[in-house]
Formats: sequence, structure tokens, C-alpha cells
Amino acid sequence: MIKKLILLLLLILLIVFGFNSYNDQDSEIIKERITISGKVALDPEVSFKEINFIILHAISGIGFQEHPLYEIESFTSEKTTFSHTFNYDSSGNTGLVVYAWIDLDDDGILCTPTSRIDLAGIDVNELFPLNNMPFTVKINTPCVGPDWFYPSAP
Repeated sequence: MIKKLILLLLLILLIVFGFNSYNDQDSEIIKERITISGKVALDPEVSFKEINFIILHAISGIGFQEHPLYEIESFTSEKTTFSHTFNYDSSGNTGLVVYAWIDLDDDGILCTPTSRIDLAGIDVNELFPLNNMPFTVKINTPCVGPDWFYPSAP
């Protein structure tokens, strides 16, 4: 009976230490508050209510786990200029992609099989966060996601 009680207590301690070590790993992620800014270039005849933006790491991961376009967050702007502050995790991440699209048919989604008029574009800063220059997103391509633009084929 005492052996079972000791084993049970050891099991409980292992579980508690396991949760604590898991939580400690999360606290090691250091995120920096960064503000990006820029403008959208589009045909002056295009009218819109708002512009949808998605901020993505250009490359995320290390070594064989590296992959392009890991989403950080999204936001909207009612103007062709933007400024946005977000938490940036630089560990294992390089570069920044700002993808933007305009919902011209007001259905809330980027294109459908029956409506192919929404426009999109990106700007890439592969040196981010070492270089935080303003972005210029040229929106003029119908119905494509960020992976259509980046990474570009060699």
C-alpha cells in the first residue's frame, strides 16, 4: 500500500514538473512589438470600402523545417496608407511579407468560382527585421493568394 502511494506521488510530481517545463518553453519565446507602415498602389478607378492585409514571415523554421509564408496576423485599413503594430518573433523567422487584397464584390472572401474580380498584391522585405523600410503593395492581380507571389520561381 505504501509503495502504491509513493508511486502515485511520484507520478503526480512528474506530471506537475512536466506542465511547468512546458509552460517555461512558452515563456522563452521573446516577441518584440514592431510597427510597419506603407502604402497601397492601385488603379485610381478601383473603389473599395477597405483593404485586407495579412502579415507573414517570409521564411519560418530552421534547417529542414524551413518553410515560406507563416502567417503572423491580419488587419484592415480604409485608406491606401497603413501603419500596424504587432508582436514579432524573430527566433527562426526571417523576412516579412505584407499581402493585401480588396473585396470588390463585397462577399467577404477572396474570389469564388462565380466571382473572380477581387484584386491582390504583396511586398516583401527579406531583410526584416534588420531593415524596416515602408512597404509598397501593388494591388493589381485578380484572385491569387500570397503563395502565388512568393517565393517566386527561380
